[in-house]
Amino acid sequence: MDVRYKPPNDFEPECKMLERNYVTCLAEKAVKDEGVPMNCNVERILWFNLDCPTRYNKFTSPEGIRSAFQAYKNGDYAEEDD
Repeated sequence: MDVRYKPPNDFEPECKMLERNYVTCLAEKAVKDEGVPMNCNVERILWFNLDCPTRYNKFTSPEGIRSAFQAYKNGDYAEEDD
């Protein structure tokens, strides 16, 4: 088995989907409702951190998290039909 380093790909459609999942996970974790089905895929959080470092950088500061959450509340992360 050959293990090689693969640099982050920052592929736009994939990073957009992973960022939407990340913000959904943050919102669902903040609410903590019991018995509500989760839309968050926790395994994808790791891939967002590794594959999309340029998009993840805005979540490293409180201001970045605050602006992303405001965008989530405004519907900027809503699911688009392609």
